[in-house]
Amino acid sequence: MSTAHRTILLITILAPPAFPVAAQQSPSVQAVRIGPNAGYLTFGTYFTGPGGLRFSNDNAAAFGGGLEFPVWRDLSVVGNVLHATSDWSFQEVPLIGSVTIGGASLWFFDAGLRLHFPLGSARTVLPFVEAGAGAIRYAVNNALLEGQATNLALVGGLGVTTRIGQRLGVEARVKDYFASFKSVDDAAALGVSGRRAHTVGFLVGVSIGL
Repeated sequence: MSTAHRTILLITILAPPAFPVAAQQSPSVQAVRIGPNAGYLTFGTYFTGPGGLRFSNDNAAAFGGGLEFPVWRDLSVVGNVLHATSDWSFQEVPLIGSVTIGGASLWFFDAGLRLHFPLGSARTVLPFVEAGAGAIRYAVNNALLEGQATNLALVGGLGVTTRIGQRLGVEARVKDYFASFKSVDDAAALGVSGRRAHTVGFLVGVSIGL
């Protein structure tokens, strides 16, 4: 038997076991994933003013997108951006009680690590926790107040991803943005100061493997 014939025979013998092994490994391989998400934000008390006046935002819808980049079997680097518009809500205004004005815009940016806890050997249901840091860009623009400020934030969350096939996934999660807020320009001139507060988001989205 020639050397070429021996090589072909060797490949034929070894190839069949290799394909099942590859098929078994492929579901566990994590791809870079991107996708849109949307949800609902609840805001804490961001600011305080003279006489016990408190400033916050009315709860609002939000939309954005995310990126997930795997670095280990169940560990990924994630990045997210989220945008919302909301009315400013003033509580405990003397002689009035509460006042609401429009024009508040918020951008949330964060990056961090996500750790999955797959359920079952199929690895199609993936609960996860995540933690990281980012910023909240806060701006208000109306006839009464105008200004903006960028606030550093600590970010944590938990959720679950359900994989539908190799590329498509559906995701639901809860995220908490904790920041020490700076007062926006015009409000600071009126004696309004920022405070530490939580913003909690309830989000759903789609992730697409590239």
